[in-house]
Amino acid sequence: MLKPAGLFFGGINMQYDKQPLSIEEQVRRLKNRGMTCENEERFKHYLAHIGYYRLSAYWLPFEHPSEDSSARNHVFLPETSFENVLRLYIFDRKLRLFVMDAIERIEVAVRTQWANAMSLKYGAHSHMDPGLFKDPWQHARDLGKITADLEDSKEAFIVHYRKKYSQPFLPPIWAVVETMSLGTLSRWIKNTKDNEVKKEIMNGLRLPTIEVLESILHGFTPVRNVCAHHGRLWNRRFPIVLPRIKRFDSRMVPIDAPNHQARLMFNFLVVMEHLKNAINPTGQWRQDLVKHLDSMQTQELNAMGFPKNWKAMQPWNAQ
Repeated sequence: MLKPAGLFFGGINMQYDKQPLSIEEQVRRLKNRGMTCENEERFKHYLAHIGYYRLSAYWLPFEHPSEDSSARNHVFLPETSFENVLRLYIFDRKLRLFVMDAIERIEVAVRTQWANAMSLKYGAHSHMDPGLFKDPWQHARDLGKITADLEDSKEAFIVHYRKKYSQPFLPPIWAVVETMSLGTLSRWIKNTKDNEVKKEIMNGLRLPTIEVLESILHGFTPVRNVCAHHGRLWNRRFPIVLPRIKRFDSRMVPIDAPNHQARLMFNFLVVMEHLKNAINPTGQWRQDLVKHLDSMQTQELNAMGFPKNWKAMQPWNAQ
């Protein structure tokens, strides 16, 4: 027998009774709450193609503070315009492209370095040897997930392997690693027993310790997932704090900074820049990102954890 929905979440057993609104009704509601727009047809266009719910995260800072911290006021501050909300949204969309570019390069480099180090030392199918991993139960779960994921894969190299070879039942590590998400790859590396393998990755990324490497890969996973699902980076507080890197003490916000500042985007961008520079030192990623950040006002950058003097700090002062 099904239980009332409220019991599944352990909250107040209330019936959701909000009704959907047409685009015209959405415009009317926002105007009644104090939002202005110079062009109503443009207003309707973006609500229809981006969505009221998605955009609401970007107009939250423009709302009057509520006396109840657990609820939103839904009344806008004076001179709140839809153009400013849309500007934030467009900034964030472009920021995701910068972040995805960096994470893709980092992820591919880490995949390649781990697969190369493992295969050269332990063979093409080293990922199938439980003796090479610290937690054999975790290894069994991870291997089972890969097996299930690849069983019906239509990737050309997987189909080719299944047709041509019967043993071992999985492709070599350099092929399997191409199917791993960043979160899965992070877990495999953390479970790898041989620290010399990890040191090859660590040195390739110019990181000081294995622990820092593992923490960064773990910390980047939710950032990558937000980008992959077209989520909001601006003003987002992430669940994981990146580790302290002593040589970056002058670059990063301290872990114990007030208002959860270290969980915002700034520290992640600092570390991304370092890793991307280690992989591709001649690229223009940093310079192009700084130009993009310059389009924002100080308080909007503060909402991502940026210190007031960030442009005087490394690496952003190196043009």
